[in-house]
Amino acid sequence: MMLLYVGLILIMLKKKVYLRIFFILILSVLCGMSYFYLHDKNIIEVNAKFLNFYVKHKLAKVFPDSEISIGSTTLTWQNKNENFVLSSQDVVIKNTQFGVDITIPQFLLYSKVGILFLWGNYDFSYIDIPKVHVKFYDLDKKIDLSFVENPIKVLKDALFGIMNLNIPILVNNAVLSKSGKKDLEIKQLSVRMNKEYDKNVIDFNIDNDSSFLNMKAYEYYKGVMSFEVTYGNFSTELLGYLGNLGAQLSLYNDLKLSGSAMLRISEDEKITYGNIDIQNLVGDIPCNSVKKCHVHDFKTKLIYQNSVLFLKNFSLLLDQSAVSGMGVVDNEYVNLNFDIDSISPEKLCQYWSVDLYPDLNKWYCSNVKLGKINNVKFQIKGQRGNNPVYDDVSNYKIDAEVKNVTIAFHDSFDPVKIVSGKLSLLNDNFVMTSNNLDFKGMVIGNANLKIENLNDANAVMEISGSSVGDVRQLYNAVDKKEFILLNSDKMFGNSNTEFSFKIFNLLNDKPSDYTSDIHARIDSFKTSGILDTFNVDDAEVDITLHNSDVSLNSHGSMNGYPMSLKMIRSLEGHYKTHYEFTGYISEKNMRELGLIKYTNYSGIVKANLQWDSDNLGTVIGGDVDLSQLHFKIHDVTRDSLPAVLKFSAMFKDRDEIKISDAKILGDKIDIELNGKVGSTIELFLDKVKLWDTDVKAEFKLDKDLFKMKVIGASLNLSSANFSEIMKSESKVKETTIDINVDNVIMKNKVMAYNVNFALDSYEGKYNAIKLTGNFADDSNFYVEYSPIGLQINTDNAGELLRATDILKTINKGTLSFYMYPIKRNDTTYGMFSLTDFHIVNASILAQILTLSSLKGVVNTLNGKGIYFNRLNVPFTYKDDIMNITESWMEGSELGISLGGEVNLNTKIFDIKGQIVPAYVINKIIWQTPILGKLLTGGQSRGVIAIDYKVKGTDKNHDLSVNFMSILTPNLLKRVLKIFDTKLVKKDKDKQELVQSKSA
Repeated sequence: MMLLYVGLILIMLKKKVYLRIFFILILSVLCGMSYFYLHDKNIIEVNAKFLNFYVKHKLAKVFPDSEISIGSTTLTWQNKNENFVLSSQDVVIKNTQFGVDITIPQFLLYSKVGILFLWGNYDFSYIDIPKVHVKFYDLDKKIDLSFVENPIKVLKDALFGIMNLNIPILVNNAVLSKSGKKDLEIKQLSVRMNKEYDKNVIDFNIDNDSSFLNMKAYEYYKGVMSFEVTYGNFSTELLGYLGNLGAQLSLYNDLKLSGSAMLRISEDEKITYGNIDIQNLVGDIPCNSVKKCHVHDFKTKLIYQNSVLFLKNFSLLLDQSAVSGMGVVDNEYVNLNFDIDSISPEKLCQYWSVDLYPDLNKWYCSNVKLGKINNVKFQIKGQRGNNPVYDDVSNYKIDAEVKNVTIAFHDSFDPVKIVSGKLSLLNDNFVMTSNNLDFKGMVIGNANLKIENLNDANAVMEISGSSVGDVRQLYNAVDKKEFILLNSDKMFGNSNTEFSFKIFNLLNDKPSDYTSDIHARIDSFKTSGILDTFNVDDAEVDITLHNSDVSLNSHGSMNGYPMSLKMIRSLEGHYKTHYEFTGYISEKNMRELGLIKYTNYSGIVKANLQWDSDNLGTVIGGDVDLSQLHFKIHDVTRDSLPAVLKFSAMFKDRDEIKISDAKILGDKIDIELNGKVGSTIELFLDKVKLWDTDVKAEFKLDKDLFKMKVIGASLNLSSANFSEIMKSESKVKETTIDINVDNVIMKNKVMAYNVNFALDSYEGKYNAIKLTGNFADDSNFYVEYSPIGLQINTDNAGELLRATDILKTINKGTLSFYMYPIKRNDTTYGMFSLTDFHIVNASILAQILTLSSLKGVVNTLNGKGIYFNRLNVPFTYKDDIMNITESWMEGSELGISLGGEVNLNTKIFDIKGQIVPAYVINKIIWQTPILGKLLTGGQSRGVIAIDYKVKGTDKNHDLSVNFMSILTPNLLKRVLKIFDTKLVKKDKDKQELVQSKSA
């Protein structure tokens, strides 16, 4: 059947194609023909399984370890151009090792020598691939290329493999894709092989619109090879798809370069000659592994010959930094020279390879900022190692100028600004010098920064310098937490500072550490407002700081007196700060510090104080000389307080001071106390011996409560102003006072015994006040104020009135006093009664009697006193004003009436009345019916009465006595008064009549 089929075909075809058809038939039969198709006499197509196998076999040599699938393969003869065409459809190549899938919709092999290509004869043959799609995907495990020991041999073997294909390849359109990336299209790619009489040539071309790459590889005898490459505007975008070969490749996928290269390789895989000419390169390159730097323009030429590499015409514009260079590298030595016009410290960090001193790199990139490094001269010169750039910097030499570069040497310091300086690196030693450093406004000169032996992992950075300038610059530069806070605007003086720092572990992985030494001398120091009150003049200050240890020694003037201050803080003292102060503290200082709440004092005290302070609080102690302190207590001024205060206290802040022990010792002064002072004051006075006072006392005061308790043998209240105490308004809600003293010295040296005083008030209202005691003659006194009023009783009115400094002119007498409760802005009423008393040495009364020519009575007044048996005084009281209704003091010799007004606050009075001599006789006449009223005028208690008026104070007053009243009986006074009243009325009527007529 088969032979019949063949015969029919032979009849149909012309004789000249007979032999070609016959060979196709034989091939089809031998290769397992799937089908045989005769289009017409010009085209014959055969599909055979062997053809698929053949294509797979050939592709497997080019793509080893790949999974290859082919849809179908046909062999076609075209009579028109006498070509045999091998066509494979839907070719898919999957290589899981490299993470790539290649899809070729149609693979065409053209041959003009029949089917001899099946046996390796590719003369007059070529491969045409109209379109190919290459898809890359990321592998979980990247390809390890570290096993490649000789990359030149790998390159030669790859080229030999391509050359053994011995058939040109043309790809008209290639599309590269990868997830997350834009597709990359290559317009045309071709590989051609040419065998000449003395060499084999591979011509590799990539043409993509405006960019191209052409490489020719030449194979000579015995495996000698050479390469010639030209490229124009060639993009490295392809590298972004080759991440499986190494993550670094994708970092170079944004470059465009033009130039040429030539390379010769010997039979033993060694480069014998090279010439690389980069005419233009622009784009982004990786810096410091992850960051990218932009190359604006790069040109250079590299020539390798006779084992020597020459660098010529190196020109690089990188991130606005211009770099030029040249040099030579051979097998033993390296000599490269580069000039950089300007570079920022941040950019230098990006260019610094992390393989070169990684720990120093980390410190530099974290701490060196801003500014510029100019005129950089960079030389690598010396013996070459396996990696001359990264091994060490012993071959490096760098000189540069530094301008406005900021360096933070350590987390504990503020940055230092190098305004101008020089930098050098030579023989493994790094040095930076400057005469103009700025540290927080302080200008530092003679500055030197160095690191010796950078190859030593334990190398130390040493920094030293000095500064001469205004003290304000020094103060603004130091850590103010180390010292007392000051106002730099109120500070004057000259400072001379020397400093030295050492920073450790910059070149190893240990935590960085440092030591510091600073010594400052300040002359003519002057400042004000220390602790908001102290002013210091003309002081000499010496400060030493070693690491966290601080020492300060100062001598000067404060408040016009010598002053010294020492401060020490050290590790040995567990970093407590110890202070020693000797000087004089003024009343103004004490007020502004709030040391003494009492305001009526003046003068100055000498203090010797020592205190220790840390984060737990401050313990302070010392002695204070109070002898030059003058104070006033309730109108009594003391010229001095001849005593010394010795104390020990502790506080965490000014809100509360705990006094563990305090003593005030001096002439007749012995006081011991302890307690706390702050938002709550609580004091325990275990001993108070002061000016005839010998008691113990307890005080407690907070915002809602004042409580005082006093007990003892004696208490001197001769200076107390009871009126002011009673009128003072308390800001606390509740007040409780309890005093129990055996002997009390009161006003005018009046002694009282067994004195008990109690006071209880709430929200400004006195609930109860009670005072009891005895005088020297065993007479008693009783004072009580309660909601029903004020009650006073005593058997010795004279002593009580003198003791309270109300009156000094009364002796003896019994006093009974009552007044209704006092209400603000309201009038209250009262009455007091005084019986069986004498008036003595009353200067105002003596003046009246003298003017009245009653000299005998005056003598009695200034002697044993004038006796009165009774005085009853009704009065009203409002706002410190007492209005006295006319009252009579009745005695055998005199009768005195008084009435008027007394201001208890200013002690100004306005009193008028009458004095009746021989009061007993006149009173009998006054009490006689009809006759008494007639003789006395009805409004007086005597036939003859002396009228008086007095206005002012006890020491400064106006006094008037009506002399006519002395000679005129009261009856006549009354008659004259009637006529006087009528005459006044008549004159007034006349004036009104005249005014009405004139109107």
